[in-house]
Amino acid sequence: MKQFLLLLALLLTVLPGSARAEEDGEALQQSLQQEHQRADDKEMKVRELTKQAGRISTKLSDIEHDIRVLKSKVGQQEKVLKGIRDNERKARQEHFALEKEKQLISGELADLVRTLWPVHLQNIRARFEGVDSWDEFDRRFNWLTDIYGATREKLEEARVNSERIARNLERQRLLEAEAENQLAMVNKNKDRLLGSQYSLRKKLNKVRKERSDAETELSEILASIEDLRYQLQSQKTKRFSLYKRTLPWPVNGHLVSGFRPKAKPPVRGLILSAPEGTGVQSVFWGKVVHNDTLRGFGHVVIVYHGYNYYSLYAYLSETYVRNGQEVEKNEPLGVVGYNPKAGGPGLYFELRFHQKPINPKLWLTARR
Repeated sequence: MKQFLLLLALLLTVLPGSARAEEDGEALQQSLQQEHQRADDKEMKVRELTKQAGRISTKLSDIEHDIRVLKSKVGQQEKVLKGIRDNERKARQEHFALEKEKQLISGELADLVRTLWPVHLQNIRARFEGVDSWDEFDRRFNWLTDIYGATREKLEEARVNSERIARNLERQRLLEAEAENQLAMVNKNKDRLLGSQYSLRKKLNKVRKERSDAETELSEILASIEDLRYQLQSQKTKRFSLYKRTLPWPVNGHLVSGFRPKAKPPVRGLILSAPEGTGVQSVFWGKVVHNDTLRGFGHVVIVYHGYNYYSLYAYLSETYVRNGQEVEKNEPLGVVGYNPKAGGPGLYFELRFHQKPINPKLWLTARR
């Protein structure tokens, strides 16, 4: 028994008491805190991504405004271009009309010349021969003057129209050049508009990807938080002290002797008999801290349950666990062996809090 107490003291040194002994629980708590910190960091990252998405959305709004302005400008330029082309069409029509009028004037002028030229020749040869009276002379003179005047007017009209045609043709050339320039400006703005639209699509895709990534990451964080909360709750519900009178019995057997620490010799645990080959199970979640022979107790498995609680299973013929292994509640630990205190196959079982044995029957279910 002294050897057994020395072993427990050694285990308590390796797994410290109230200041250090809650190794597994503290490690799990620390791990949960780290995971919580990681979740907080990811939440901060999600918030930053959300801010970036907001800034990108603002830029997208600006680009969309520029596109609307460009569309309006393109529409105005197309209206100007349409007006120029309308004027160009009118100028061509006027040019055709002036050309036709010029042809008419030229024809009239040719007729006048044909009419006037014989008279002019006769006038040169005979001057005023055959004129019998002043009235006839005056009529002939006025007639010639009218013909000359009409000829001069037609010639002047032809000259003016020729100048008008020349100006109209120049105006047509300028209108054509202006139309081409306006068309080039429209095409340039359209190219700019297409470039802005392409840039907008790229930014939209980037925003969608960043938002999708942020939402995915946020979902993962929320799932992680829920998992952490579950683990925290699970850690709280796995406190040994909360399971008094609800623990399963370590073996399906018969109670030979109960907890009698003041007896001589004292019994600090339970002596149970069981058929050969009966399995032994852990009464609670924990970690195997000892799996070896112990003089006077055969093969012993000791499980640490956190918060300074231990369970001991002695006289095992076979074990299924190893040192450092975490075990679940009701997980098989081994098989009963020969228990001299039971006079046959059986198990010796103890519960300890710190270094003091506690009555297992106060912790196990009351079914026996």
